[in-house]
Amino acid sequence: MWKVLTAVVVLVLVVWDYRAAPVGLAGAACGALAAMALLEIGLLLGALVWRTRVTAVVIGVGGEVRTWNRPGLRVVLRNVPVLMSVGITAGRAPVRRRLWLTSCTSVLLTAAVVAASWLLDGPFARGLAVAGTAVLVKALVPRRGAGGTSAGWFLFTLPRLKGRVVAELEAAPLVTAASDALEAGDLERAEEVAERLMAAHPTLLSAIGTKVSVLTMRTRYAEALHMVSNLVGRTDLDQRDMAFVMAQMASSTANAMEAGQLPLEVGLGAAKRASDGAVQLGYPRYRATATLAQLALLEDDLPRAIALAGQARQTAETSLSRADALATLARAQMASGDNAAARRTLEEARALAGWMPRVAEVSARLDIT
Repeated sequence: MWKVLTAVVVLVLVVWDYRAAPVGLAGAACGALAAMALLEIGLLLGALVWRTRVTAVVIGVGGEVRTWNRPGLRVVLRNVPVLMSVGITAGRAPVRRRLWLTSCTSVLLTAAVVAASWLLDGPFARGLAVAGTAVLVKALVPRRGAGGTSAGWFLFTLPRLKGRVVAELEAAPLVTAASDALEAGDLERAEEVAERLMAAHPTLLSAIGTKVSVLTMRTRYAEALHMVSNLVGRTDLDQRDMAFVMAQMASSTANAMEAGQLPLEVGLGAAKRASDGAVQLGYPRYRATATLAQLALLEDDLPRAIALAGQARQTAETSLSRADALATLARAQMASGDNAAARRTLEEARALAGWMPRVAEVSARLDIT
């Protein structure tokens, strides 16, 4: 859709005044970036006003400059601070109302600034207005996939939802509580919340996913894989749901093979097919790099494992996923004979989540070495 909108913006500016098109296009570039930033800033303001949970704030693109980790929140500053992304979730009830109001705040703020840009004169201002309008229109198109959800989906689709999707959203506060417990290393609390979720909502993906996360942290990888495998045959899951299921299946399979709970000859091909299937269904490829790094390590492709684990470290969205990527990186560095690099890698992993089974296991191996 971005290609279509870009073509429309260029065409409008050229037809409007071809002599001033270069200045207008410069304004369009600024307007597009500004509108995208405003949508994210609006989410932050909406979350503050309506008490929606902010899980991540990423400023910029490219390599990571600095990261701040707080319980339930990760703030990342990257090399080129031209874009911004904000992750939100429902921390408390009523879930749908809070999410709707938060998205509404984002759209209203952006719409107000875009409308004001139309009152300005000159080709640069015209470019600002045209591109800002295009970005706003795109945001208002209802769209929900494994890579993200548009403001339009929250505004126009969310209020009319029924059935399982609504139940998934309503269960979000308990899912968030379990995630917070895992982030803090409180496995007992996380397991207790997961059991409550499974008892109340045994068929919900969020409940099953929470249980799988707890099993993974308990190193019960085969059980986690069995739970995920049972989801593949369900007919009530849409493409987005199946993308997450396939990604989790690939991850659980990799963990089970690494721990010796599943033979490589059985799991390696299945894990690769699951990972490829997840990406084909819309799962962002960068989120799959951690699993792909594990698979490369299991195949003894150490250069690829190190490269992919490094990418996963840079793009991790939580402190646990970053620590997990660091554990893979340290294992690959050890296997390549660079124990000094592995020690440096593990220092960061221990600071993030030294209690994690994969981090602790690699630490123990390195200490023995």
